[in-house]
Amino acid sequence: MKTRDEIYKGEGTRLLRLITTYHALYYEQVLRIFDRNRDSIKSLITSLTKQGRLYHDKESGLLCDTQESSVSPDYGMIAAFWVLLDFKKALVYHTSGEFPVKLHFFSQDEVYEIIYIESGQEALMNHVFDSIPPDASRLIILESIQQSSLIKIDGVTAYCMVSSDGTVSYYQKK
Repeated sequence: MKTRDEIYKGEGTRLLRLITTYHALYYEQVLRIFDRNRDSIKSLITSLTKQGRLYHDKESGLLCDTQESSVSPDYGMIAAFWVLLDFKKALVYHTSGEFPVKLHFFSQDEVYEIIYIESGQEALMNHVFDSIPPDASRLIILESIQQSSLIKIDGVTAYCMVSSDGTVSYYQKK
């Protein structure tokens, strides 16, 4: 008889690491990161939810590490994860960042930082990044494309807009 770990091939550990690293992600985002085994991941999510190791808020569609994470999810992190999913085929490693960076990832020979800038926070972020030299390619998520004219940050590879369905559009400053 196979053990649960043999059946899921360590995916339970990977799934729990993913949720505890990012705290709250949409169910669909989690399925996309494990896209080869969607059915077994759905089953695993159900099992981990019943065990109380994950919280699934079906109304919002969020998978969270705690029920509190579903009350006030970090939408900047969720948007950053949508951007990360665009790089999935070349992805080597990813993890959450510390302010002001939402997420770090390695993609083959490149290192990236994903930064989320709320409307009205442009001057603050310019000031913060003024003292942080770029050691990675920066992808900056904006709430409106008009914000790009207010951003004065070095090392920006692209500006991103993330729609509510997870579609990411990329722009470069001219």
